[in-house]
Amino acid sequence: MSETIADSNADTARPAASNGSLPRLPVVIAIVVFTVFLLTWLFTTLLLNLGSKSDSVSQDDVRRIVQEVVGTQIAALPAGGGNLNSQQVQQLIDSAVGTAVSTLVPTSTPVPPTPTVIPRGVAEGNAPFQGAADAPVVIIEFADFQCTYCGRWYAQTLPRILEAYPTQVKFVYRHFPIFGDDSVRAAMATDCANDQGKFWEMHNRLFTRLENQEQAPLSEDTLVGYAQELGMDTRSFGECLSSQKYLNSVISDYQTAQSYGLQGTPGFVIDGVVYTMGAQPFEVFDSIIKDELAKAGTS
Repeated sequence: MSETIADSNADTARPAASNGSLPRLPVVIAIVVFTVFLLTWLFTTLLLNLGSKSDSVSQDDVRRIVQEVVGTQIAALPAGGGNLNSQQVQQLIDSAVGTAVSTLVPTSTPVPPTPTVIPRGVAEGNAPFQGAADAPVVIIEFADFQCTYCGRWYAQTLPRILEAYPTQVKFVYRHFPIFGDDSVRAAMATDCANDQGKFWEMHNRLFTRLENQEQAPLSEDTLVGYAQELGMDTRSFGECLSSQKYLNSVISDYQTAQSYGLQGTPGFVIDGVVYTMGAQPFEVFDSIIKDELAKAGTS
């Protein structure tokens, strides 16, 4: 499952270089579209996407997920809807809802990758990583620290990958902040933390915030508070954050994700192959990793 940003107009989808802002859909339009597609889903998407799974997925789960998916889809649409018509918007939401509901039932069938292939090593850049530097399989995640699906993937799937493949997988994190100023600020905060060797600590703290459903906005004060929790030099961290030292780096990651064809979070590049599948369960990634290891002759 993934949270999606419509990218029919690349210029309106990019953060402004001056403050890292991302476009927002006007509230009135959001409410109208939310209502229309929620009702549409209740009468059509449920039947199309659940099918034989209806016995194993409760109506409460379905209702919760469709509300969350529709809400995040609307939040991520460009201002005024860009060049999207109502049918295209409905397709975006139906696709996201179908993916979200389907992942309630474990699967081992990988989602097909996009045709885009990135030369090995290029997509990694100089981004922080976990695992062995020379691992045969490289998984690059493009994510947003306000993306609930990214948080679930962090909590449920990533630990299992790192545990199952401690020397065979290199995990790289890159920024794709699609939910506005707070997302951009949080991304810059991890890079500022990296100056003090605390990238992963800040990365983990931000996703723990999602897991704990903490309501504090990702303001400078909140992020400096996290830095203090993590035992960092808060003065230098705060100066780094307020100066927007890493804004251009965050924007570069964002534009790189778009150039790879990613429209939502989380998105992945695995051994140079782009996957837009979102926060699929461990079984899906396990299957892809095993295939890549077999190709490398190290299975």
